[in-house]
Amino acid sequence: MSHADHKHHVASLPLLWATFFALVALTVLTVVMGTSDQIQLGWLDVWVVLFIATVKASLVALIFMHLAADKLFNGVVLVSALVFMGIFLGMCLMDSSNYLAEQQAYVEGQQALLGPTGS
Repeated sequence: MSHADHKHHVASLPLLWATFFALVALTVLTVVMGTSDQIQLGWLDVWVVLFIATVKASLVALIFMHLAADKLFNGVVLVSALVFMGIFLGMCLMDSSNYLAEQQAYVEGQQALLGPTGS
């Protein structure tokens, strides 16, 4: 493909504003998920927040980086990479709960070495 065959894509202003407001809404939802005592999903918290982050990253790449107007393959590769990264991080975070007892024992041991605080 020569440079002369390349077509420029300009995103419409309503699309950019809709994307912006979607990103703001998803950011607010992420903050609410992390700080609210009323919304407790247990082990699903990590998955929901990672899903929201994946959607936000996909929106930025597809709209602001114009991957939506590019070849479909490029968008599919990006979204697939983000999904698999989210799955990988979620699995790592789920596995970290298996080591809570060792972490607590380590913290207690370090506190015992330091002695009482505040004196």
